[in-house]
Amino acid sequence: MSNLYLFLQRQMVIAVIILSPFIAAAQAPTISYSIEIAGLTSPINVTSANDGTNRLFVLQQNGIIMVRDGVNFTQFANFGIGGANIVLFGGERGLLSMEFHPQYDGINNRFFYIYHNDLNGDIAITRCETTLGNINTANLSTITNIITIPHPVNSNHNGGQLRFGSDGYLYFATGDGGGGNDIPNNAQTGTVLLGKMIRIDIDRTSGIKNYAIPPDNPYISDPAFDSAVYNLGLRNPYRWSFDRLTGDLWIGDVGQGAREEINFRPAGSTGHNNFGWRCFEGYIPTPGVPACTPVDYVPPVFDYANPDSGRSVTCGFVYRGTEFPTLYGRFVATDVYSGYTWILSPNGNGGFDSTEQAVPNANTIVAFGEAEDGTIYAVSQSTNTVYKLIATGGAVLPVKLTSFSGIAKAGYNELRWKTDAELNTARFHIEFSKDGFSFTRAGTVPASRITSGSSYVYQHFLNYKGDVFYRLATEDDDGSIANSNVIRLKGTDKDHLRIYPSYVSNGVINLETNGRSLNGMSVVNSEGMVVFKKDLKGAISTIVPINLPVLPKGMYIVEIDGNGFSQSEKIFIQ
Repeated sequence: MSNLYLFLQRQMVIAVIILSPFIAAAQAPTISYSIEIAGLTSPINVTSANDGTNRLFVLQQNGIIMVRDGVNFTQFANFGIGGANIVLFGGERGLLSMEFHPQYDGINNRFFYIYHNDLNGDIAITRCETTLGNINTANLSTITNIITIPHPVNSNHNGGQLRFGSDGYLYFATGDGGGGNDIPNNAQTGTVLLGKMIRIDIDRTSGIKNYAIPPDNPYISDPAFDSAVYNLGLRNPYRWSFDRLTGDLWIGDVGQGAREEINFRPAGSTGHNNFGWRCFEGYIPTPGVPACTPVDYVPPVFDYANPDSGRSVTCGFVYRGTEFPTLYGRFVATDVYSGYTWILSPNGNGGFDSTEQAVPNANTIVAFGEAEDGTIYAVSQSTNTVYKLIATGGAVLPVKLTSFSGIAKAGYNELRWKTDAELNTARFHIEFSKDGFSFTRAGTVPASRITSGSSYVYQHFLNYKGDVFYRLATEDDDGSIANSNVIRLKGTDKDHLRIYPSYVSNGVINLETNGRSLNGMSVVNSEGMVVFKKDLKGAISTIVPINLPVLPKGMYIVEIDGNGFSQSEKIFIQ
């Protein structure tokens, strides 16, 4: 049985967005698990590179990362003993999570990031690169520390999850530093980076730091806070996730001795959220702590009794895969010790209905992971196994809006969206903004009211070369509005050309030249091989259509060579 399990038991260019608003709850499916990868050593997390290769990365708490590429399962990196030797392993400490840069392609961008305890026991975020020419190994000579957060006195409550948001910034959640009742009050102290959700920009640096602060961080002008703080009031949020299609934030915060909780913030939230610890544990005031209610307090959307239903919540994901339609749009979480699993479904009134299940083989699940295709995996430390999550039975939720995308064209932007069902749907409002905050209605499209759903196209003509933000407001018969996430369409300027669409379904891409002289273009696959070249000398059209050869589905890089400039963009062949 693993160290973590025993320790916890003792301690306790085209923009695309897909949104799924719901009308009412439907019967939830039954969850089970099938063995995917066995024979591991203290597995702690599982993730993907989101680069079109469908690879799966399995992290072991001792610092070793394995990669499954097709039928091959090999060592990707060793950050522990015998390798880079930068990970302190034991109890709740060790290598805890890993994420690839949003622009990772294995060629021009090879960055990935790990969350771990360093040899002093402090929390560290470290950057590394994959090996040029071999995407299935890490180049340990490229290790760079991004940030280190002191974690003195106690060895527990390290948090452990890092993820990139749709805004390109890196988010990670830290524990309160351990011990009972957070005696130092770290989680409520703004200048301490413990018990917080942190948000940083890793594409820029500031002074001697290998990161910068996003200009819209909520406490950037407050001297009582470190500018990196995004949310606060967390005890031990060692697992949390973004809904990959809406951007909504889900946090599983491990309780002390009374309640376990799940926190939720919609994608439109801009921080300034205090999740309550140490004043609150779940919905109740924390036993043994003087009564208090922090500023900007946001209660959880779900909690359960500790120890009746378990002692350590493991946050999962909103399922966005296609294999199990009755699970689509539902959030799944479990408890490390009891094996109880909860499915949360939107109730149509801004809250969630919950279903509790006792699931076989669900004990000691310490993490969930999401594959590139939306498949959800679960990591068990008692069986040293990665499981695939299975959903059977249940009923499909009445999903209305399933996709919303935009393409910037010459003189106008084209918005497209699809629905799977239109129960009581009245109309769609297209809203736009030049800053991403203040929106103006561009137009309205009546709903088809076809119960099986429809596809829509709207052309927004405007004389503006900057970036434009859009959202879609779906209005029901009762007047209620469900907003999609915001999408961003890149503007044109004199220094760049535009390559669109990013998601290619008909074998054609377009180069909008902005009057620039071109020499040629190449298309490079994920292994770094040039799969298509075209001579563009003499191309004088404002928009140059390019017919691509038949290529396998996946991610590619389009490289443009021009007179005095070069440009690369990522595309996805569908």
